[in-house]
Amino acid sequence: MYQYSLEFFARLFNRRLDKSEKSDVLEKRLEILIKDVTESFFTNICRGLFERDKLLYAFLNASSIKRRAGDISVDEWNFFLRGSSTDFSQREITVDYISHELFMKLLGLEECHVNFIGIVESFKDRVDAVTWNDILKSEEPHFIPLPSNFEEKLTAFQKLMVVKVLREEKLMQAIKEFVKRELGAKFIESPPFDLLGAFGDS
Repeated sequence: MYQYSLEFFARLFNRRLDKSEKSDVLEKRLEILIKDVTESFFTNICRGLFERDKLLYAFLNASSIKRRAGDISVDEWNFFLRGSSTDFSQREITVDYISHELFMKLLGLEECHVNFIGIVESFKDRVDAVTWNDILKSEEPHFIPLPSNFEEKLTAFQKLMVVKVLREEKLMQAIKEFVKRELGAKFIESPPFDLLGAFGDS
């Protein structure tokens, strides 16, 4: 249903080249352009999106930027979208207060990236188990600092992966925080309708 032509994007991009702030320093000019193009594309595309789809579009922007920069690996992205493809069903559950399904997902996390290694063991640690329990029961699990060294070593996207595994029903709130952190607060709010701006961009 949402269709935008290449000509639309080319014209919008060229317009932003003309209207964005100028600088003789190449690095600064590129920084200005990236910020300006990202914001103007978001504003323009959001004019034609249903409200329910705007956060998804903002998340795709943020995650695409991070993937292009190499901050999100292919394995991490695939795990986030599809889960683990490895069959862990023969593994015996070693943590007594979580479900077998959650245990399998945690094993998938450990397989996905080196930063997650030890996460299953941390569920058995008495001190860490208290924090994991808090996350499992909280209404806002994405605001609770992770236990032991996971808070320091996991990236923002990896923390989002943890929320998806532990509390998938709270993923939308966590995605909002991720987008806000990576792109800014304006990307989690619907841009106000600007008739003059829409006319100028048409």
